Parts: sequence; structure tokens; C-alpha cells
Amino acid sequence: MDERYFGSADLHMHTTVSDGTMSPQAVVNEVVIQNLISERSSGRRVYDVIAVTDHDAIEGATTAIEYLDSHYETGTLEIIVGAEVSSKDGHILALDIKKNVRKDMSALDTITAIHDQGGIAIAAHPFAYIPFMKGLKGIGKFIYDENIGPLLDAVEIRNANPTETINNLVTQFINSITFKKPVCGGSDSHFQSAIGKSYTIFEGRTKEDLFASIRAGTVRAKGYVYGLPSIYNYIRDRLKWKRFCLEDPLHRVYHDW
Repeated sequence: MDERYFGSADLHMHTTVSDGTMSPQAVVNEVVIQNLISERSSGRRVYDVIAVTDHDAIEGATTAIEYLDSHYETGTLEIIVGAEVSSKDGHILALDIKKNVRKDMSALDTITAIHDQGGIAIAAHPFAYIPFMKGLKGIGKFIYDENIGPLLDAVEIRNANPTETINNLVTQFINSITFKKPVCGGSDSHFQSAIGKSYTIFEGRTKEDLFASIRAGTVRAKGYVYGLPSIYNYIRDRLKWKRFCLEDPLHRVYHDW
């Protein structure tokens, strides 16, 4: 696979609509700025597509799209309407949905509800589990359950959260010996420096190309987990989020608070 001819997408991003530290507008600005810098230095953008996937809410994604459409030229970036749905069995990414999916349903009912909207269901960080961090619960064994596993459209095997260093490998291995579902990557970003640390490579450049690539099983997960400096930045900005990204004049000009 020659990556010069393939698109890239961050399929797991949070904003202040849920527990992120960046507004939807700020996320758009950051991605566009990174693309501009990359295009000037290498001739191609970093991201062709992003999915804004706030917890149980599509409002972050719809706000981001409205802002993108009103502030940037067509073709600058494509944004997928999504959410990270809290099923009672763990988190499931819902991409290309039209309305919020009810939380606290079973994994099976959640996937069905996503598909009923024509959406794509991806198991988010399947083996993540930290008792005091409910936001990191994955569906675990259900990715290889004979009734649920086959219904998933893809499995996230690259999540940039450092808690997933081992879990990413476990997920990749279990998926490879069970249903061999298409694999995706996403940053699970809640703050600026985490954006794009893990991502998905797909055939084409548009979100429709991405969806087709997921369904064809030709997507590939790339990237890595972020380190201690990023964790420090996250804690700092969770405490003082109004200052987030305002220290750099370029970011201050582009951010719409």
C-alpha cells in the first residue's frame, strides 16, 4: 500500500460538548492549521477526514461542521457526524449517524440502532477498563461474541491513550484470530497535543471513500500512544481550559470561542 495515494482520518475525537478541553470550533481550527503547515512543508495534508465523537452526543460534530462550512472553503476538510455511545456493555463509536443513539442499551441493541440510521459501528478501545475511569470502558469479549462480533463494522486497534499501550496489542491479536474485522485507529483526543496521534489510512480521500474502505476491509490503523508531556498538558488544560491554545498567537487568531 503506497500511502501517497491514500487518505488519513482521525476517527475518535472529543470536544467540550462532552469531556474534551477544546471547543468544536477549536478542534476544526487546529486540524486545519496542521494541514496548512503540512501542505507547505510536504505538499499534502495530514488529515483528509475527521470524526467528532463526543460521548452520547452528535452536537459536537454538527457544530464543527457548521463552523467549518462558514469559515473555510469547500474541500478544506471533511467531518463525520459521530458519537461515542455508552452501551451498558462498553463504548461503541457510531459514525455517519443523523441523531443521537440512546445510551445504556446492550451492545447488540446499540449496534442495531446505529445500523438502523445507516451508520457504521466500531468497537472503541475494546479491552480498556479502569474502575475509576468509566469513560474508558470497552465492550471487551463482545468483539468475539458469535452474536455481536460479526455485526461490528470495524474494531479500533490503535487508540492513542497511553492506558491502551497493551490493550491495543491485545485487541489486534484477538481480532486477528476471531472475526478479522476491519481495523481502525483514532486518537481519542481530549486535548490539542493528542490530535492525530493514532489514525486510520484508507483508499481515497473523501469520507465516502473512507466508508467504502471500511466496508471493503481495506482500512489500516496507524500511529502511537501519546507520552508524559501530553498528559501534563491535558491535566494543565483541564484545570485551566479557558487558556487552552491561547498562548500561540496563530492559534489565538483562528480560535472562535
